[in-house]
Amino acid sequence: MSDKRDNVSRVKRASPAGTSTFVGLRTLDVFLQYGILAKGLADPLLDRLSVSHVPSNLAPAVAFGLPLKPLVLIAMAAGSTIKQVYNLWFISQEEMPVANAIPIGIFNTIFNSANSILSLTTAATYLVPQVLSATDNQNELSPLFIIGTIGYAVGLLTELVSEVQRRDFKKDPRNAGKAYTGGLFSLARHINYGGYTIWRASYALATGGPIWGSFVGAFFFVDFAKRGVPVLDDYCTKRVSLFAEEFP
Repeated sequence: MSDKRDNVSRVKRASPAGTSTFVGLRTLDVFLQYGILAKGLADPLLDRLSVSHVPSNLAPAVAFGLPLKPLVLIAMAAGSTIKQVYNLWFISQEEMPVANAIPIGIFNTIFNSANSILSLTTAATYLVPQVLSATDNQNELSPLFIIGTIGYAVGLLTELVSEVQRRDFKKDPRNAGKAYTGGLFSLARHINYGGYTIWRASYALATGGPIWGSFVGAFFFVDFAKRGVPVLDDYCTKRVSLFAEEFP
């Protein structure tokens, strides 16, 4: 039996206060990333640390007052928010207590902000071959950035599609008490966790280079392997056992 913390409430009921808090925090995150990337909110911190950074007005704007690279990063932050809010509203049946909504919202904002700040520095070019590294032109996307962007899209879609497939399976009363092993879950038992790890690592790779990307990927992989998966397996085992007892 797992004694690790479960970040998901397994209680199936509405939670208006927690849901509103979570949606609000995740929405505010997008505006914060815009502030960092377009308005220089992180410039005082970088100046204090004597870290050189790329001025926000170095290249002509493509849309919303932003050059192409920061515009893509805003889209990544917004994509993560939209996916998580969609999951809470339309996929997950579990409640979202305020006590969970606040730390989860802040946790996501910390990682997104670190990505945004690192994208303004030369971190992504450290120990990277010149052919893959970024340039000072914020309208030119380096091969490394493009790889990270593609990985982000693949990971986010993998997580979303797999969870939608599982939701649709569970909607059928005939599947009550059954574990879903079809769709993308036929490829891996916890394919949604894998998708999350991929997009988080790829987001970090695009902004901070391979070292930051590897650190973030390893962080989430270890967390899922040591905490998330054991907690979920323990919950599923208990639920299947209770269902078997009620409907022998």
